[in-house]
Amino acid sequence: MGMFGTVLPRVRRRTARAGLAGLIVAMLSWVTPVNLASAASVPPSDRYSLRDVTTPRKVVALTFDISWGTVMPKKVFDLLKSDHVEATFFVSGPWARQNASLVKDFAQSGYEVESHGWAHVNYTSLSNQGVQDNILKADQVIYDITGQHPTFVRPPNGDFSPRTLAATKAIGYTTVTWGTDSLDWMNPGVSTIVRRVMTRIHPGDIVLLHASDTCKQTDLALPTIIRDLRAQGYQCVTLKALLKAGVPNYRG
Repeated sequence: MGMFGTVLPRVRRRTARAGLAGLIVAMLSWVTPVNLASAASVPPSDRYSLRDVTTPRKVVALTFDISWGTVMPKKVFDLLKSDHVEATFFVSGPWARQNASLVKDFAQSGYEVESHGWAHVNYTSLSNQGVQDNILKADQVIYDITGQHPTFVRPPNGDFSPRTLAATKAIGYTTVTWGTDSLDWMNPGVSTIVRRVMTRIHPGDIVLLHASDTCKQTDLALPTIIRDLRAQGYQCVTLKALLKAGVPNYRG
């Protein structure tokens, strides 16, 4: 069938919103490199990742990356649910497939399920087609479980470039990183995780947390973070709800 016979059906599914122009851009991203010569002249949303939102409201999005493990994902989910805290989960394709029941619980409980891609590799090390294949493979798994296609992707290690942003956008995805990194992935100590979040938090913030088993202290820090956010008048919302509260900020 050839390359285009294989990829075009997937491109059409993920670029239906963009129409013919979006389809052409998606096709070209597979066969030609993105021209970066005029990168400075394109909108920030095409050069940088979504980091936070400008808003007068004290709303923030707690976001959790999950790539492996069965213990911490359930602990974090149970904590959020019992405390009635909205949040967004960025799940990898392989993990979602292996933990389909829990991912379905996320979605059915009102939590936002977005993509962490398939292979946990830096997107700048992949070709345009490699980036798109990585995202689309996870997309299908998440859709099969939740009945909804993700619209946001958090690239592994927060790695991106103008080229990978363009390849991602061509298939209907927005690249999301964060405004505040909790550093929970480093297991620096519960007090450090809490302090990192609470000294950097601001209205419209997107907070990076993790719910993989390699992160041993997230569940211990989370109750204090939730308590302190509420004490300061913050409301935790999903990423999509956050974007409705203000103007998205794209930064490098």
